[in-house]
Amino acid sequence: MTSSINPEREWKVGSDMRVRKAKTEDLDAVKSLADANRTALGFVLRPSLAISIQKGWLLVAEQNGRIIGFIHYRHRKDAQTTVYQICVDQPWRGQGIGRTLMQTLLKESASMGQTAVRLKTPADIPANRFYKALGFQLINTEPGRFRPINVWEIRLEK
Repeated sequence: MTSSINPEREWKVGSDMRVRKAKTEDLDAVKSLADANRTALGFVLRPSLAISIQKGWLLVAEQNGRIIGFIHYRHRKDAQTTVYQICVDQPWRGQGIGRTLMQTLLKESASMGQTAVRLKTPADIPANRFYKALGFQLINTEPGRFRPINVWEIRLEK
């Protein structure tokens, strides 16, 4: 998959899929996708998504006008970017969409001078293999409220 970046903060991937900053009108679709994946993501608050859209901290993958994935994050003042959730709709998994969302975020973070991207995920879900394959390092496992939580980090080149 090749991608190209344009100044409107939209990244075209292939012929009919694009990654772009989320807009207010994407909120319902992103929330529905998050709710459909509550077991892996936990409960994602609608106001949190709305604030992140306003701040530019939510990317969506779109196929023919339909939201098929998203990555929700925050660029912190301490030069670290925190990923809160990344999700791809079930029929679209395994096609590089999650990888494209994460790579887009890594590029954005590096261009802003961030030094690391960090995330937490339950230790018992398949997403851990995904993060390892992307180059993230497992830096800790915490007890978590209901199950162990892995802490992953990738350092960024300036």
